[in-house]
Amino acid sequence: MISDRLFRAKARILGMAVVAVALLAMASNATAQPYPSRAITMLVGYSAGGQADALARTIGKQLGENLKTSVVIENKTGANGMIAAQAAARAEPDGYTILMVTDAMVTIDPHLATSNHFDLSTAMEPVVNVAWSPLLLAAANNVPANSVAELVALGKQKTQNLSFGSSGSSTPHRLAGEMLQKYGGFTMTHIPYKGTAASVNDLLGGQIPLLFGAPTAVEPLAAAGKIKLLGVTSEKRFPLLPNVPAISETFEGFKIISYIGFMLPKKTPAPVIAALNKEVNAVLATDTMRAWLDKQGMVAVGGTPDDFKRQIGVDYQARGELVRALGITAE
Repeated sequence: MISDRLFRAKARILGMAVVAVALLAMASNATAQPYPSRAITMLVGYSAGGQADALARTIGKQLGENLKTSVVIENKTGANGMIAAQAAARAEPDGYTILMVTDAMVTIDPHLATSNHFDLSTAMEPVVNVAWSPLLLAAANNVPANSVAELVALGKQKTQNLSFGSSGSSTPHRLAGEMLQKYGGFTMTHIPYKGTAASVNDLLGGQIPLLFGAPTAVEPLAAAGKIKLLGVTSEKRFPLLPNVPAISETFEGFKIISYIGFMLPKKTPAPVIAALNKEVNAVLATDTMRAWLDKQGMVAVGGTPDDFKRQIGVDYQARGELVRALGITAE
């Protein structure tokens, strides 16, 4: 009896060992598969037709062609991009769910805690900073100021109530407006919109006198004489718009830019992150992609995952200090 029980116990152990070896072999085969071996999903937290969405579709198309797979763009809007971020964080860390992030999502939102606050830095891994863009300070034609200095003087006179539009309360657009008030020593009322298009419509319609917007949203209107541009938020004059003065020419040190990058879920294997980083950099290096970015008023960045991580870290700290110093809260 005892020998029979021992025999059966040994048989069970042997059987379990065989199953374990088989599972390990399957896992090894799975990891040995080249990346990518199936379609990739890119989550975008903003509406179709916007700058982030257009960039995702353009770079996704080229990535798909280079990798010989499909890159499917999925728009999950809401909560300043955090609906998409949370969906990405829940995805398998296998490189098949990419999150497109904006600088606001990783450097401003975390300092404006709300009920749906979500810290991307603890849930996602940086892959690459794709491109950056400055913001433009645009004014309605009836605003009696043709430069930043004249606008500040107008604000200090308090002869009219000044307000400025932005694409949301936790955006670099808003931060730029709050910074300008601090530097200039005057006040404006912040009017947040759900996206740049709505604020541009109100600027044209006379509902607001000023706004901070992306070059693609406001430069064509300025070229057509429908509005005027008072300044650009980059540290120096933007090469694509050399005739627009940098706000830093009036206020030394004034700088705020917007950028878009890619992240993957935490615990994604390092070789997968490296492979995706390499492919995105290859796309950004092409003349076709750089020409497209030029038309969008953007500049290719690229670089390593660590480069992007350092950029996020620097801006997270600096913008956090600004948010606290200026008393900015979620609206």
